[in-house]
Amino acid sequence: MARISADRHYYDDAWGRMTSEAIQAVLLANAVRSYPYRHPAFRRLYLIFFVLISLLVLLPTWSIWYIPISNRPRKQWTLNRCLRVRFSRRLCGLVARCEIDYLGRDLSIDLDPASLKASHPVTIPPAPATLLRGHPAEALEQLHRSRGQWIPRYIHRYGREIKTEGAWGRWNNAQEREAVYGFEAVKGFWYTGEKAIPTDGPKIRQPGDPVLLHFHGGGYLCGTAAETDATSSIPKALVQHSPIHHILSIDYRLAPTSPWPLPLLDAISAYHWLVKVDRVDPRDIVIAGDSAGGHLALALTRFLRDEGLAVGLRMPRGMVLLSPWADLGFTNAWGEEAIKHNRDSDTIDDTFGPFACALLLRAQPASIMHTSPYLSPASLLISDADSFRDFPPTYLVYGGAERLSTNIQLLWDDIQDCRHRQDFCAIPDRLFVSPDGVHDFMIFPWMAEEASEVYEDLDVWLRKLLATALPEEDEEVVAESLEVADIEGFGGRRRLSRRMTKESLTSQKSPIMGPVQDDMGMIRMVEDMSGEGLRWVVSCGVSLTASSMIGSPLPFSCFELDFPKSPEWLTPLTAELRPEYGLDDAEIPWYDLDGLDDDEETRKDR
Repeated sequence: MARISADRHYYDDAWGRMTSEAIQAVLLANAVRSYPYRHPAFRRLYLIFFVLISLLVLLPTWSIWYIPISNRPRKQWTLNRCLRVRFSRRLCGLVARCEIDYLGRDLSIDLDPASLKASHPVTIPPAPATLLRGHPAEALEQLHRSRGQWIPRYIHRYGREIKTEGAWGRWNNAQEREAVYGFEAVKGFWYTGEKAIPTDGPKIRQPGDPVLLHFHGGGYLCGTAAETDATSSIPKALVQHSPIHHILSIDYRLAPTSPWPLPLLDAISAYHWLVKVDRVDPRDIVIAGDSAGGHLALALTRFLRDEGLAVGLRMPRGMVLLSPWADLGFTNAWGEEAIKHNRDSDTIDDTFGPFACALLLRAQPASIMHTSPYLSPASLLISDADSFRDFPPTYLVYGGAERLSTNIQLLWDDIQDCRHRQDFCAIPDRLFVSPDGVHDFMIFPWMAEEASEVYEDLDVWLRKLLATALPEEDEEVVAESLEVADIEGFGGRRRLSRRMTKESLTSQKSPIMGPVQDDMGMIRMVEDMSGEGLRWVVSCGVSLTASSMIGSPLPFSCFELDFPKSPEWLTPLTAELRPEYGLDDAEIPWYDLDGLDDDEETRKDR
C-alpha cells in the first residue's frame, strides 16, 4: 500500500520508494515484447486473427460472463456497455503490442471543404520565432541536440537489435540528423454549426463573441480535428449546446513523427493567430482539450502564464479540461493497488500510456517527465505550491470509471490549493465527476447520457464565466495588443458587441441534448465492433475483402462497406468509430437534438 514516509517521499510496501529512476525501471520492465507482432507481414496476419477471435470467440464468452450483474465492472452498466468497454480496451492494447503509430491523419492532404458537413478547414501560419522562449525553447534545443539519438525508452528491443541501424525506424531516422524543427503551418477546422449547403463558409463572428480553441485527444498518437474523427463530437456538441458558437479545433503534430515540444509549438501558433491575426481578444477565448488535448491545453496555458507578457499574448478567459492526461510520469500509478485502479472498467490498456509517452518524449531527457510541470502538472514528484498560480477559471471533467481519475483529482486539488492564495478569480472553478464514465467518455455515442449531463452543466458555467464583468482595460491597450489600426472604431464595436453578448448570455440557455439512449441494440453493437476491427486490418494495408477473410459473409452490413485505404478518422480509443456515429442519415446525431419538437420530453423533464 502506498504512503508518504517521514522524509516526505512516496513509498509502497511492495515496490519501495517512488523515484524517477524507479518508475522508469518499472516502465521498461513491463514494456511489451512486441516481436514478432511488430513485423509488418506478421502484424497483418495477427490483426486478422485478432479480429476473428475477438468477434467469434471472446465476444460470446464475455456476453455470458457479464450476464450476472455481479460480474460487471460497474453494476449500473448494461451488458452492451460492458462489452463495448472490454472490446475497446482489447483494441487499445494492440497499439503497443503491434507498435501501431500510423493512426493520425496525413496533414499534408487538405480535405475538400465541400465534402465537410459541419466544419471549415483553415491553414494557420507559423508563429514568429520571437515566441520561442522558456520551456518550448529549451525543449526544442534539446530536440536538436539529440537528433540521431531519439530512443523511445519504454519500448522493448532486444540487445542485438539496439546496435542495428534502423532498429527504431522513423522514430530515430538517421537521415533526419540535420533536419531543423520549429514553428510550422498548422491545420485546423472551424466549427460554427451544420452547413446549409456544401459551399457554405463559417458563420461570421462579431467582436466580443467568444471563441473556443480545442485540442483533440488520442494520446499524442492518433486522432484528428477533422469532423470524421470521434473526438469531433465535442466541438460539434459545444456549438449546439453551449454559448460558444465559434470553435477552432487544431490538428497539431503527433508524436510518431513530431516529438515534444512540437505539438506545443503548434498550439502556440494557433493561439497567436487567433489573437494577432484574427483579432480575437484573449478575454473572449476559452482553451479546451480532451485527454492528450487536455494536457496540451494545460501546457499552452502555462506558457501564456510564464511567457505571455513578454511576447504580447495575454491569458485566455477560461479553460475546459475533459479527462486531461495530467501525469505523463505515471507517479499516480505507483504500487500494486494504484496500478490496478479501474483497470477493468476503462477503455485504456496498461500498455498504451507508456508507449505513447516513449514516443512523445524520445528527444528529451528521461527525467523530464518528473521534473517539468509542462509535461506532468499532476506529478507527485513535482512540488511547486505556485504551479497553477494565475491560471484562468477552470472547468474539469472526469469519469469515475477511468484509470486517470486519481491524477485528475490530484490536478483539481492542486489547482484549488493555488486558488486559495490567489487574489482574484472571475468565477469559481467547477469539477464535474460522472460516476460511471470511462476515459474521455464524452466522445462515445454509447455514453451520450453522461455526456448530455456534462454539456448541460458546462453551459451554465460558461454563461456565468462569459457574463461576469472583468476589470476594465484601456481600449487603446487592448487595440494595440491586437494590432488594430482603428482604435476608436474598434472600441465602439467591441463595447456594443460585448453588451449584446452579455445580455444574450444572461437571458438565454442552450438547447439540452437529451433524451438519449445508451443501448443501440446488440446487432448494431456487433456491427460497430466488426467494422472497427476490419478497419484496423485495412489500415495495415491488407488488401482483403470481408468474405475472403472470413470464408463466408457474416450477417453484418458493416462488412459490405468500402473501406478506405487510409482511414483518416481511425483512433484506437473508441469502440464505435463510424463517421456517422452509428446512426442513419435520417436520424438525429446523438450530439445534436435540435431536431426535437418543443413538446418532446427532455432529460430535465424526466
